[in-house]
Amino acid sequence: MPSSENDEIYLRQALAEANDAEANGEVPVGAIVVHGDKIIGRGQNRVLRDSDPTAHAEIVALREAGLALKNYRLEDCTLYVTLEPCAMCAGAILHARIARLVYAAPDPKAGACGSVLSVMNHPQLNHKVEVTPNLLAEECSTLLTTFFRKRRQEKSQARILQNDAATEKTPEKAPRETLIASKKKKATKKVTKPATKKTPAKKKSLASHL
Repeated sequence: MPSSENDEIYLRQALAEANDAEANGEVPVGAIVVHGDKIIGRGQNRVLRDSDPTAHAEIVALREAGLALKNYRLEDCTLYVTLEPCAMCAGAILHARIARLVYAAPDPKAGACGSVLSVMNHPQLNHKVEVTPNLLAEECSTLLTTFFRKRRQEKSQARILQNDAATEKTPEKAPRETLIASKKKKATKKVTKPATKKTPAKKKSLASHL
């Protein structure tokens, strides 16, 4: 298991994964797994690219580490991640028997290491993980905040453009006076002159031919 002196070095490796995730349009979270001072697993958010709701950075890194050790138990390993793990990832960490967890920014919306839930090191669970929080927290928080602010701005701009396009396609309504005048004009055209009754020709008197 790596010493705490190298925690920042390894966490910056996870941060590099987070930056790569952002470059690919994903939420910038990165993770690495270290065993015996060697990185055996790397991960970054891939939920969009893989169409996989479970492809969080921690899960991706744990899968790679399991393949490296040819074992689903990752004892004596340390997981470094740029954001506090969610409930799903915390459960996976416990099942993998990770010995130590080092994370950067707390997650006030979905964190499962105490921020929202306390899945990690729940008193009824039989495996305990040594947890070191808040290393490089400000740097990783800024990365996430900037990402989501930019995404909100892009969505807002897209809505404005969509509304402008819809307005251009909608024909302008004619003023009420114009519509009334148009209706009157059409009504006048429909009025037809009454048919003229033909007067039947008078029969000639027979007396005139006598």
